[in-house]
Amino acid sequence: MKKVLAIIICLAIAVCAFTACSSKKPDKEKTTEKTTASSQMTTDTAVIKEADAINLIESYSDKELGLSAKDRKKASFMVAGEGVKIDGENYIEVVATVKKEHKDGDNTTYTFDHLGMYYIRYDGKKILKKDMKSKEDKYSEMKVKAVPSTTTADVTTKE
Repeated sequence: MKKVLAIIICLAIAVCAFTACSSKKPDKEKTTEKTTASSQMTTDTAVIKEADAINLIESYSDKELGLSAKDRKKASFMVAGEGVKIDGENYIEVVATVKKEHKDGDNTTYTFDHLGMYYIRYDGKKILKKDMKSKEDKYSEMKVKAVPSTTTADVTTKE
């Protein structure tokens, strides 16, 4: 009788454990998963990417980029390897950043101080500048310039 009771208790514990593991997660965790999954997207369909994206952003003045002349000189421009979704549209992310070295004895670590973040829509027809002073994600639209290209583009001419 004790063996049967022990088996029933073990089965009840196993059922409860599986039920707890399969229960729904809180909404907050679902939002995080969706954000993470949607933030990892390819830039294959983007018209402007890599060096062209950097050249485009570097073609703007310090004032247009919201950078001081001093910050502009020490900043490096880098392109994110994955696309970003803002208001339902896909963008290439270009960051103006300064690499800082930190030494702790024999260990050296690096951090990046982002001075500006810029987003080029995949079709190249809209550019956003992130408000770096705001704690919220706020963007202002920048005037779109011609792309200084490092690759050959298909060009149609009117005669």
